[in-house]
Amino acid sequence: MADAEIPRSNRTVETIRGQYHKFMLIPLIERHSRWFDAGPVSIAVEARALGDSAERLVRGPSIHVFNAARTEEYLRFDVFGKVLHYHYIHPALGHNTLWGYDPDTNGAMIPWTCSALRDRLPVMLRRAGATALADEVETMGWDSSVLPDVARAATEALAPREDDLVRAKEGMDWMYRWKEIHPQFNTVEEGGY
Repeated sequence: MADAEIPRSNRTVETIRGQYHKFMLIPLIERHSRWFDAGPVSIAVEARALGDSAERLVRGPSIHVFNAARTEEYLRFDVFGKVLHYHYIHPALGHNTLWGYDPDTNGAMIPWTCSALRDRLPVMLRRAGATALADEVETMGWDSSVLPDVARAATEALAPREDDLVRAKEGMDWMYRWKEIHPQFNTVEEGGY
């Protein structure tokens, strides 16, 4: 049996609990995304890559949940790198709340994400402040039959691709431009977790 890891402070632990950020997330890169219309919501699976070299490359899916018009994003599940996580996005405030994902407890993140969307979408939308959309999903329903295709697209985004380094540079450039526009990017509300 492996030795237990010495606990680290809650500011450096890989699993983050409800960390509130006063900034919007980097928007998805449309050309790296596949959309799934599901009634009152639309889900995008973005094949994301970040890094400045092959040795420092992370890749994987970012699963985005928008309203049907694709104008407001409310949920994001980032399945790449060492720190798997998801966000409740508060577009009216321009903020987001980050939650770390624990694969030891919850298993692989892609199936968990699809299960959470299937079973808990209205609750999660309300947490993001999208009460009217949550009510619509509850009363009118949504097309959860897209979830197997979402899972397939997300799984495909984990695989190496010939354009990984090109996408990684594009992703990093996009991130640096976003930081210039939004200097508060990567700032954390103290005590907000």
